[in-house]
Amino acid sequence: MPLIIKDGPNGQTGGVPFPEVKQDIEEMEKAGKAFNPIVLKIIPQFLIPVKKIREAMGHPNKDIARSSLTSRAYNIPGPNGDVPIRVYSPEGENLPILIFYHGGGWIGGSMDAVENICRGIADRAKCVVINVGYRLAPEHKFPIGLEDAYASILWTADNAALIGGDPNQILVGGDSAGGNLAAACCLMTIERKGPKLVGQILLYAVTNIFASCQDPNFEMAHFNMIARLYVKNKKQLSHPYCSPALADDMTVMPPTLVVTAEFCPFMNDGETFAQKLSDEGVQVKAIRYNGLNHAFLDKVGVWKYANDCIEDIATFLSSEI
Repeated sequence: MPLIIKDGPNGQTGGVPFPEVKQDIEEMEKAGKAFNPIVLKIIPQFLIPVKKIREAMGHPNKDIARSSLTSRAYNIPGPNGDVPIRVYSPEGENLPILIFYHGGGWIGGSMDAVENICRGIADRAKCVVINVGYRLAPEHKFPIGLEDAYASILWTADNAALIGGDPNQILVGGDSAGGNLAAACCLMTIERKGPKLVGQILLYAVTNIFASCQDPNFEMAHFNMIARLYVKNKKQLSHPYCSPALADDMTVMPPTLVVTAEFCPFMNDGETFAQKLSDEGVQVKAIRYNGLNHAFLDKVGVWKYANDCIEDIATFLSSEI
């Protein structure tokens, strides 16, 4: 599988974090020192500072849409109650539809955090984008948030015309934990004989929670704690709906865009998943952004690198689907 390497816009070639990325990493490390990883592994769940962790997520960003988009909000039915969504539609009918799931470690993040990412994709790709407000752990543990994500696919297939979309051109995607949900939804639609998905977009996604939690060298020390908050028991971590990379059959997966970042702890996770898909005959486009870290798309409209990634997503949507 060819891996496309994207360097910085000013001749930066990676090997070290770009200056603004280095500053961002240092700020994240400073914030992380407030959470002792050893304590977090043994602390009772009800004492884990979920609110503080949620407040530390996200980054100010800007709307990069150049054209007028129609924005609508709906509450759609799900197995555990209504699920809020936002729909961004450019002019036109029978457009491709991307259902987008935000990141945040399954315990945080929001529709607001990825609003400008979704608007940027809708504008550049001329597709309808649906931003899904799935339920979060630990209040709603696996698979409740995932079932919300799957419910958005069912609703989209039934209501594509309402939002100017084509029910035969539905894709899923997401960043980080949202990418995990997207990949899991692809498996679910096959097993449940649901609507056909024509593509998935995985942005620095977590595809193998189980392996990350078992790896003593994994550099994101608090990830075990986040995983504990997401699932009801450790056994669930190895379920393909939780760790899609552990699925027995990858041939069922649709064409896939995998985006990784050089200084993201999930870079190997994403690229290993991309290679596995490719080895099993799935059409894959894999792009690694040098010099960047996890969640760099949170800076859309602020960092040119993030804007460039939106363009790459749009190219995938227009050329591969």
